Amino acid sequence: MRVVKVPGNERIGVVPYGSVPEVELDIEIVPKKGELIVRVTNPNTVKVETTNEIELYEKSTGFWRKLDPGIVFIERRIVLVPGETYEQRLPVDLEPGRYRLVKFAYVGGAKVKVEKEFRV
Repeated sequence: MRVVKVPGNERIGVVPYGSVPEVELDIEIVPKKGELIVRVTNPNTVKVETTNEIELYEKSTGFWRKLDPGIVFIERRIVLVPGETYEQRLPVDLEPGRYRLVKFAYVGGAKVKVEKEFRV
């Protein structure tokens, strides 16, 4: 949102600016021993861009704690047309518990955070 000054009578107006588009990603997570398989599907009617970067969080004592999976992600844009699925395999060995995976989607230049909780 941005505030603009309208000339004449010194009025002030508020103009919606950069509203975040609504976008979804269907994320399926398959934890296996020593590996995490992540499938990302675009259920939208428009193409969506994402990257291979993933953030992992673990629920610990009531709070989400960011994990360092020890993986270096070289940013690579992935364009998903409607209905397309992208699969990623991460060499991560997770202990039993509650986790959250975060990916970012890009639509019309806007960055949108998409989260999925899962258990191991």
